[in-house]
Amino acid sequence: MKLILSILLLAASLFGAHIDEFASQMGYFRDYDTALLEAQKKNKPIMLVVVGDYCPWCRKFERQTLQKNEVAIYVEDHFIPVIVDRNLDKEHYPPTYHSLRIPTVFFIEPKKQELLFESMGYLKQAEFLDTMRGVK
Repeated sequence: MKLILSILLLAASLFGAHIDEFASQMGYFRDYDTALLEAQKKNKPIMLVVVGDYCPWCRKFERQTLQKNEVAIYVEDHFIPVIVDRNLDKEHYPPTYHSLRIPTVFFIEPKKQELLFESMGYLKQAEFLDTMRGVK
């Protein structure tokens, strides 16, 4: 029983490590409240990306969309990005944005924390750029 519990704890920590690595590499926050303070200071919307480390579509969205140069530059110029794991980080972002489907991206106005737009599922680079350009 101890072996099974140890394996499960190790697996959970490895899942979280991937998101931490992505966030560090891409300059995404891992905590909503910290991102909110930065968004309010810079008067930029929050781009809250809700994923799961176990989700192949989330990994694909990260690699083939979010990490692409044009997308990364647009995000940096227009949003305060934060990425959270739907299951492991529930205490690190508001319950309003707990999504049943992943990946989901919420674009949030920082002053009143109102939802500007919600994008669900994997989007290719061009589609996601169009989505971001439409956020007002």
